[in-house]
Amino acid sequence: MAERAVLELFYEVQLTVPDAARRLSMKRQFVLRIVTGLMDKQLLERQPNPEHRRAYLCVPTAAGRDLFEEIHRREVEMLHALLGDINQTEVVATLRVMTRVATAFEQLAGELDAAVEGEAL
Repeated sequence: MAERAVLELFYEVQLTVPDAARRLSMKRQFVLRIVTGLMDKQLLERQPNPEHRRAYLCVPTAAGRDLFEEIHRREVEMLHALLGDINQTEVVATLRVMTRVATAFEQLAGELDAAVEGEAL
């Protein structure tokens, strides 16, 4: 599951490992281990980062893109088989709501972290 989540994120956007860890709400070291494994499997590769010399960007290889597209296709087929009465408009609306809720919780967590750090100073 973790490899799938990381591969999906990099399929959508080029990021550094620390940026990916923040977006996934995972520890950087954990994401780095997953990225290293995906690179060993030749599913991800490093790209130069114009904004930072040492923090490279991760992008899927052609094999990584093909694999993620196949995984996604199978997931969609399975969902259609299980939830065939739910249409695409409902799925899109649900994803939009879930994304907004997740974003709101991430923002709240950041505000709470900042408040706790402010009290510690």
